[in-house]
Amino acid sequence: MSTPEERRAALLALTGGEGFTHVSPPILMRATPYFNLAGEEFGRRMLLTAGNDGEEYCLRPDFTLPIAMGYLDGGAAGLAASFGYLGPVFRQRQNGPTEFEQAGIELIGQPDRDEALDRVFAFAIAATTAYGVTPEVTLGSVELFEALLAKADMPDVWRPRIRHRFGHPEAMERLLLRLSDPHGGSSGSLPWKHKELVSVVTDQMVAAGLSLTGSRSPEEIAERYFEKQQLAAARVPSETITLLRAYLALSGPVASTLERIEKLAVDQGIDISVPLKRLGMHIDALESAPGVGKITFDAGFSPRLDYYTGLVFELTSNERTLSSGGEYGRLLQRLGATDEIDAAGCAVWVDRLEAEAGA
Repeated sequence: MSTPEERRAALLALTGGEGFTHVSPPILMRATPYFNLAGEEFGRRMLLTAGNDGEEYCLRPDFTLPIAMGYLDGGAAGLAASFGYLGPVFRQRQNGPTEFEQAGIELIGQPDRDEALDRVFAFAIAATTAYGVTPEVTLGSVELFEALLAKADMPDVWRPRIRHRFGHPEAMERLLLRLSDPHGGSSGSLPWKHKELVSVVTDQMVAAGLSLTGSRSPEEIAERYFEKQQLAAARVPSETITLLRAYLALSGPVASTLERIEKLAVDQGIDISVPLKRLGMHIDALESAPGVGKITFDAGFSPRLDYYTGLVFELTSNERTLSSGGEYGRLLQRLGATDEIDAAGCAVWVDRLEAEAGA
């Protein structure tokens, strides 16, 4: 039986192999990029402090974001790069320490996105194998849901709002309940014209003694009002809501679940054959790989970060998440790249792997 030191050495070798650049970003990071990209839920788990310049900082909560930022800052946008890491991250947890180790890889700008994703899967499986663990795999596909959403019958204004809630079951259900309410919207014309509403808001703000150059101008208030009215007037057919609920509820053994998804789409006259074929290709590779347990496909599964774009996954054992990751083709563009850059990666939780090894 291997020792913890031997297992860690094996993990370090996986993250620093041939073709990889082993990186260790600064532990103290600006917090703003995390709030902008990861949202409040992730933000609540960060360990924060304030600098003398008034800037808010956090102890490094992950490696993906600083690696992506460093890739762009280094002028490598569009060039293939492979990064590996092993080091501490800091997050607030309900149980356990706030400092713990993560290892992982990030493959950015690779010429073949499918090959890159298979390399990420191979890394995650090799990491769990080094600790003597045969994990179960849960797969999801942002790409598949977006393909269904793009062709479902609904006003275009609702598509990004529904997409934004993918991977958030409670938020998605609240939105679908709102959309299914027959009294939730109005099909009539808007009661105000834009210039009229700006004038009314301006008069009311002046009468109340409010500044017209404060946090929200009369024009911004009017724009927000019209946006809400347009959303309320844009009805989503009940059949589409039923379709989305049926799709998101599908979960189970991978082969039978994908068959049910394909039938659901065909019955609605929706063609999602391209992402289904790509998904099947990666599943075939996973099923043939040693060191993999049961594989499940969950149609509603996704990390709660909306820069993920393709396949996503978790490796688990005894209800512990040991590794997670996938494709995140939107992240680099969100950070300032002029074009979308394919990227894929994953992280493994070293303390959880050690707990499994000692179980």
